Amino acid sequence: MGSWRNFRAILFFTSMLAVVGACAAPPPHSPEGDYYLMAEMTYLRDAAAYDSNVVGQLYKGDQVEKVELGGSGWWRVRSGRTGQNGWIPSELLSPNPVSVVYFYVTQTVSLRECPKEFCPSLQRLSRGDKVQKVEQNDQGWWRVLVAQGRNLGWLPATVMAEHLGNPQAKTPEPQYYFVTVRRLTLRREPLVKAEAIKLLQFNDQVEKLDQSPSGWLKVRQPASGAVGWVPERYLGTTPLKSPPREKPRKKKSQPPKPGQGETPLEPEIM
Repeated sequence: MGSWRNFRAILFFTSMLAVVGACAAPPPHSPEGDYYLMAEMTYLRDAAAYDSNVVGQLYKGDQVEKVELGGSGWWRVRSGRTGQNGWIPSELLSPNPVSVVYFYVTQTVSLRECPKEFCPSLQRLSRGDKVQKVEQNDQGWWRVLVAQGRNLGWLPATVMAEHLGNPQAKTPEPQYYFVTVRRLTLRREPLVKAEAIKLLQFNDQVEKLDQSPSGWLKVRQPASGAVGWVPERYLGTTPLKSPPREKPRKKKSQPPKPGQGETPLEPEIM
């Protein structure tokens, strides 16, 4: 009789454990599926840490697939654009599609490797091509991602608009200058020893394109199309009748010949 009671007690206890186990909440887990990058740009890394190696790049609106959940809020994801796998902070991702603002190229222009006119061209863009802004600098250049082809490079901000019929900013009126000296060397960079491109003559007209903090202007000569740098002090806003007279060079005084005396010169006033 006692053994039967013990058997019933064990059976009841086992049944209660099964009920408790069935009612317990499952361990929390993050939802699977596709996510979208909210930041303008970020990196895919080979480990769940900021100091790990970069294996790829993601841009705002890029779609990724969650692959693995890591520690400290990092996820391993697969890029829908490139197929690359890497780690990214989950706080940068949204389960809902992220809208991306595109700009339109307003004229034929080269996508540059760096934010300078003389930098190598990566791609030739035409009017109507769409680009996504990634960053900008203080010299009026934007780093952009081309919608078709996904090339990354630099463009002048003046050649982009939110709408083709409504430019983002009005193109400033061209500024023209005139050479005020007899001859002026157009150079490839704003340096005295930089490579010479062309020799400008007195009263040649040039158009200002850019300027440097060191007092040089980047100009284009409309007559020839030559582009380069010249010191701003040798340019004027109006043509002159004649170039300024050059100061005669002082002749070096010759030492007196033996036996000949000279009257000592008065000291010059500085």
